[in-house]
Parts: sequence; C-alpha cells; structure tokens
Amino acid sequence: MYGREVDGEVLEFGHAGLLYRDSFVMYDRRTQSLWLHVTGEALKGPLRGKRLEFLPSEVVPWSDWRTRHPDGGVLVGERAGEFMGSFSLRDRIREYGLSVGQGREVALYRYSLLERREVLNDSFDGKPLVLVFDPRTTFAAAYVAELDGEPVLFEPLAGRTLEMAGSGMARTPLSRYMRDVGSGSLWDRTLGECVAGARVGRRLERIPATPWLVNRWLGFFPEGRDVGSAE
Repeated sequence: MYGREVDGEVLEFGHAGLLYRDSFVMYDRRTQSLWLHVTGEALKGPLRGKRLEFLPSEVVPWSDWRTRHPDGGVLVGERAGEFMGSFSLRDRIREYGLSVGQGREVALYRYSLLERREVLNDSFDGKPLVLVFDPRTTFAAAYVAELDGEPVLFEPLAGRTLEMAGSGMARTPLSRYMRDVGSGSLWDRTLGECVAGARVGRRLERIPATPWLVNRWLGFFPEGRDVGSAE
C-alpha cells in the first residue's frame, strides 16, 4: 500500500495491463509513467525514478479489523462474483512473510517464525526493531523498539487470558499483548501502545511492512535478508 502524493501532487493510478517479472504494472493518469506495484517505483516515463511512500498494511479477518477500528472507513466496490474464491492466511502461514523496508534495504520475516516467537527483537536499517504476531488473527507488524533514544526489549506473555483490573477492559487474549523487559509495562501489540505500567500512554513508531508470498519476495529481492528460512 502506498501514498499517492508525489512532489506535492496527488496522482491517480490505473492498471496498465502489463506484467514485469510476473508482477502487475500501474500507470499514473497525469504523466502515463509506469510504476511497479511491488516496489512503488516509476520504471518508465516522466516520473522515472520517483518512489511512492510505502505504508503499513495487514491481512486479518474482517471481524478483527472491525473490532479494532469500529469507526474506520471501508472502500466498497462492485462485486465481480467469487471467481477468485476465498482466502485465509491462517491456512497458508508457511507461504507468507512480513516484508520490512523499501528499495535495496529490505528484510522478510517469515510468518512461520513469527508464529512460533510472536514477539521478536531484532534490528533493521540501524534501528532496534520488534516484530509482533497474533496467531489468532495473523496480525503482524513491525515497530521501532526505542524510547527516548534507548532500545527497549520486549517479550510475549504466557497463558491465555489477562485480567485488566481497574482498566475497564474485559478478559482479553494475551496474544494481543507483550511486556517490555525493562519496566514490566504491558503493551498492545496491534497498536504499539503501552496500556498498563510505568510507561502507560507511550507509543512505538510503526514502520512500513506488508505481507508477501515468500517465493515471490525471494524472486524480487534475492539479496534481501530472509529471516526464518533456516528454521
């Protein structure tokens, strides 16, 4: 997913009807430049070399998204039948990973690894990083694990449910939370926000990341860092 603004102008895009390395190509209606959707880079035309802003995205069940974003907007289009069938990332965990970064600096964190670890401390592009995963919903995200210039280590919680005494929250699955090792504060994985403890109210910076088919990612980024391939 990308932002559509380039040099202060909002562009409109369409499908060019072309494939590049088995990936579809977009065009912008103003300049007719051709853009590769997997990198957000203009390959041909007046805007060649320009790159769209990479935004975080996720693949989760509709029910989970709606619960987390009750006031969120929904883009509704015309239904073209069910020729593509249904999709469940839960059933295809080993085929996917979370791709972090854009351009030459990219890393893929395989869902099969994140499913086992749920909270993974790492580093990327010179910054401390925490990767999170919710096995119930397949939600995955990457955050800069740093507060006030200092790195923060995180760990998952054991057990199944959590009593949030005095917080007004009902019994909640622990797979939605993590704990920072330094202060013992409790953090919501899906928001990157501290919800209980000494750091309550603090937020982590979420960095752009998106689900990718592992084999397609390896084809586009053969020099990228493939995390979890050996496990």
